[in-house]
Amino acid sequence: MIARIFKNVVKIGAVTLAAAMVGACVTTPADRIAENPAAFQSLPPQQQLLVQQGRIEQGMSADAVLLAWGAPNSAPVYGEKDGRKTERWIYRGYEPVTVMSDWGSPHYGPYGWYDPLYPTSSTAYIPTQDAYVEFVNGKVTSWEKKGN
Repeated sequence: MIARIFKNVVKIGAVTLAAAMVGACVTTPADRIAENPAAFQSLPPQQQLLVQQGRIEQGMSADAVLLAWGAPNSAPVYGEKDGRKTERWIYRGYEPVTVMSDWGSPHYGPYGWYDPLYPTSSTAYIPTQDAYVEFVNGKVTSWEKKGN
């Protein structure tokens, strides 16, 4: 797969590499089920249906959430609630924001050097929390997903 990506880069350019690398990291519930068939088969039939749809429900195990949503992209947060151990998985994304250049100094942009009084903008990405799952004693007790 990587060899094919690099071959395309020579033909099309560096933008293809960035898009292909991001696309290669995204997995679906079907991909995760194919990689872990034993974990999937160990789930009750109702949970298997939810996992295939990328959904979770109260009482699911961490293995079921891994199959449905994938691994969280930040370290779990551990705590205690009513004398029971809790674990929170946070799924992060990035939101684009427009950033204006500083006034008062010349700067270089896509078309060369700009006058200090000529503003430019660029796009930056700030981290956001897109979803979380909370477990108590290893079972899902609450969750929230942006857009669902």
